[in-house]
Amino acid sequence: MRTKTTSWLLAIAAMAVLGPSLAACDEAEQGRILRYEKGTYLGQKDTELSADTEDELRARASMQRGI
Repeated sequence: MRTKTTSWLLAIAAMAVLGPSLAACDEAEQGRILRYEKGTYLGQKDTELSADTEDELRARASMQRGI
């Protein structure tokens, strides 16, 4: 027969084991790249910039260069 102390210790041990394993199920961690290839970008493809956005970026770069 278990004593109250033994039951509490078992409950604490179970929480110590289950807590970190449940934290590992974070949704942000799902679907991330686990195997990397040297020199190869494995992330999502970049979206194309519109012509207006490219013009704005060029203008900003010119201003920063002082041209």
